Amino acid sequence: MFFTAARFINKYVVQILLAVILFSITFGYYYPQVGHSLQPFAPLCLFSMLVPMMVGIRLDELATAAKRIKLLGVTLVINFLFSPLLAGILAQHFLSNYPDFAAGLILMGTVPCAGMIVAWTGLSRGNVSIAIVTLVISLLAGILLIPLWTLLLAGQYVSVNPLTMLKNVLIIIAIPLAVGSFIRIQLTKRLGLKKFNEVKMALPAVSSLSMYMLFFISLTAEATELIKHPDYLLSMAVPSLLFYPTLFLLAALISWFRKLCYEDMVAVSYSVAGKNIALTLALAILFFSPKTVMIVAIMPMVQVTYMATFYKLSPVIQNLWPYKTGAQNISSSP
Repeated sequence: MFFTAARFINKYVVQILLAVILFSITFGYYYPQVGHSLQPFAPLCLFSMLVPMMVGIRLDELATAAKRIKLLGVTLVINFLFSPLLAGILAQHFLSNYPDFAAGLILMGTVPCAGMIVAWTGLSRGNVSIAIVTLVISLLAGILLIPLWTLLLAGQYVSVNPLTMLKNVLIIIAIPLAVGSFIRIQLTKRLGLKKFNEVKMALPAVSSLSMYMLFFISLTAEATELIKHPDYLLSMAVPSLLFYPTLFLLAALISWFRKLCYEDMVAVSYSVAGKNIALTLALAILFFSPKTVMIVAIMPMVQVTYMATFYKLSPVIQNLWPYKTGAQNISSSP
């Protein structure tokens, strides 16, 4: 029963999220006090959302990073230089009159990739091992770079305390990562690798349930404000729709310039466009206003749409990509 429900949630994660958002706004319009009364439970939801997504991450994968340092460098440069700057430019042009929304878009651009990029990379016949290593390194690099970029870019719109954010980002990433690693080791010992891999497939659903609860708490508290101001959604639409295709295009162009093979290009593309919604939501709730949470709430629908489109087009892209598997070039060789 549990695994059946988990498969259902994993399959329809975006549709369920949309339903949760619509229900939360409707419910919150009539019962706004519920969201405020549930806010003390937000930290528990945050923890139960972040730990399951960390269980599948293996820290020992870092040992392979040195073999592909040039490829990882491409991903890190896009993730922590071009992506934040792109979000900052879009925020300046489209959200300058909405500082809380600008902060949300910039936060999304600053946060690195999530565990789901490994699955998308595999489905699109990309380099899964590189995606896994990129995920781990990006999370660790984000401990320092998320507060830095948030201060530099979002600080012009809202108040940002970089030292407090640094401390909390360290806690948000390090503690769930440590707990997740401990759980993975214990489950692998008790269940064996095969059974653990079956259990691991259900963990994203657990994380999603906690994420839905966080959206419910946040949106019910602000539903009245959102309904009274439909211009909020219109203001967020254009920058949200531009953000992801620009990242995919940028990843493809840099991969082409560096002569990466198709498999590596796919790993790079998903690693820069598959933003960590759970981490972004956690930071938005802890450091920014409920209005910032609103833009974070709509981004998963836009993000998954573009990632699914890339997957659907991947056979065509693979045929057209000039650098095939095993191409003899410095960038794509270990």
